[in-house]
Amino acid sequence: MYLKDCLCDIEMQVKDLGDMDKRSAYYMSRMLSDGLKKSQDYIQVKNTIVINLLNFEFYKRNSYRSVAHMKFERTKENEFIDMGYQREDELATQDLEMHFIEIPKFVKKNPEANTRLEQWLWLIAGREEKLEMAKKENKEIKKAMDMIDEMSMDEKEWELYTSRKIAIMDYNSGIRNAKERGIEQGRQEGKKEGLREGKKEKQIEIAKKLFHKNVSIEEIEEITELTKEEIKEIIK
Repeated sequence: MYLKDCLCDIEMQVKDLGDMDKRSAYYMSRMLSDGLKKSQDYIQVKNTIVINLLNFEFYKRNSYRSVAHMKFERTKENEFIDMGYQREDELATQDLEMHFIEIPKFVKKNPEANTRLEQWLWLIAGREEKLEMAKKENKEIKKAMDMIDEMSMDEKEWELYTSRKIAIMDYNSGIRNAKERGIEQGRQEGKKEGLREGKKEKQIEIAKKLFHKNVSIEEIEEITELTKEEIKEIIK
């Protein structure tokens, strides 16, 4: 079963407030209600899954991941009727599923980063040695880590990062505009010449902007493709 075929809610709880079981039940009932409003037909309500990521231990269970379903109690002796069933149904419905993942237990288990679940949980737990393994196995982990690094930059780092991104976009925009101007000239040779001139002008302009934002000569060289000698001449 794929998550796209379900109603799925992922909740992260950092502090134990003693009511995680009730919270999870509320999240599930809310999703069921919203799903029914959209379909207006019980048969069309999708399987509902709530995934709770807990930064504390909550259940007295020997597992870092506990999956709960709506199950029947055992048949009582005084209510038993011999209907001939060798094996009774255990689930009241297969449409409700709650996952509780307790991060401290996961860290204590200390598994490798072999499965996708383990890779994402090590990202949440934040263990460098495991994250290196996770990045090699899962490209999405690397993307997520890059996003986290961007979000955690201080003001100066963010300003430099933004300046570099703007410079690169300006450079690409300049190349595109120069190409368009070259095409409008109508002749192949004219187009090439226009591109060269437009590119050079834009390179110089971007180099000046980056220098005023205290970007190193090596980085300016990488972004603009100008030589160090050309950059030093522009700076003068």
